[in-house]
Amino acid sequence: MTADVKKIIFVEDEKALVDMYRGIFEKEGFVFITTSDINKALALTESEKPDAVLLDIIIPMPENTVAEQGYDYLMAVKNNNKIKDIPVIVFTNLDTPQDRKKCKEMGAAAYIFKRDCNPKEVTDTVLEVIRRSRG
Repeated sequence: MTADVKKIIFVEDEKALVDMYRGIFEKEGFVFITTSDINKALALTESEKPDAVLLDIIIPMPENTVAEQGYDYLMAVKNNNKIKDIPVIVFTNLDTPQDRKKCKEMGAAAYIFKRDCNPKEVTDTVLEVIRRSRG
């Protein structure tokens, strides 16, 4: 993959957001991969080696139980030597100081509050995180 082609995994369960951001990121030249399954997201992160992951925290379990599975994913990535350096950008409706602190302590590269951003801010943040991670 050439340096100018970027790959992102979007871990999100809201179809409208997935569809909207697919169009936006593909227009920016990204390879866009998405899933709402945390286990599949981990497998994809290992196999695809994306430039960044955009991660929702609240993702329902298969039995439709609301759960903060994004934290489990973030912990698994940061504890896996093969993928720990892939930047994870939290993209969530959680917005307490405790949420932000927890994500930072867990190794998130950035934190975006869904309700307080627009698509350009999201893509700008992702591009900046990728730029920093590439050195």
